[in-house]
Amino acid sequence: MVLEKGDFVRVNYTGKIKETGKIFDTTDEKVARENDLYNENINFKPSPIVIGAGHVIKGLDDALVGTEVGEKKTIEIPPELGYGLRDPKKIKVIPIKDFKKQGIRPMPGIIIESDGKFGKVQSVGSGRVRVDFNYELAGKRLEYEISVKEKINKLEEKIRLLLELNFPFAKPDDHEIRIEDKTAVITLADVIKSKREAIISKHSISRDIFKFLDEINEVHFIEVFKRDEGDVVKKDDGGKG
Repeated sequence: MVLEKGDFVRVNYTGKIKETGKIFDTTDEKVARENDLYNENINFKPSPIVIGAGHVIKGLDDALVGTEVGEKKTIEIPPELGYGLRDPKKIKVIPIKDFKKQGIRPMPGIIIESDGKFGKVQSVGSGRVRVDFNYELAGKRLEYEISVKEKINKLEEKIRLLLELNFPFAKPDDHEIRIEDKTAVITLADVIKSKREAIISKHSISRDIFKFLDEINEVHFIEVFKRDEGDVVKKDDGGKG
């Protein structure tokens, strides 16, 4: 089963920097633990991807085309197909007094934020701080070990994959999906209601549904709110005590 652009798949992968062999990302919990990448808030499992949708870096996206389900392979990705080339203009020299005003003591290696962008302090001296705002993996040649676990074929499960991709904090099976004619009616998991980013995620899901699923012309999202048993309705007694 050779994969094509537009296929819905779940993929296991481990990414490393080619020059150093340092692992920076993985779907394998054991590998994560062995390389100080483990986070108890992350559910290590095959990653949901629609091939060609830009859900992963371009080099990895391109490599999935032509791969077979169950196949394992190692690929190399140049910087221009990964996280981009390093940009010298993103290396800034900032007066140390700007840090002192914020109560920050700059030291080489620490990560700082400036104007909503994150950078790593390279050096401190002569009243100036040199900060690199390039992404950490910019300019790096990458190596990925990948294996495609499965291809999703059923329409409902394709929609569920998109929900999993955009709502990683919710369990995919907690959403209810109903297909009526060419309309997808999605009752979202309760946890979604407390997430501000849900509005943007719903737009992303709808966009991908219309782009990759010709069977759907409309998407309806439903969020259900129920009265808690402890809720009490206070009635106006007209001022009588």
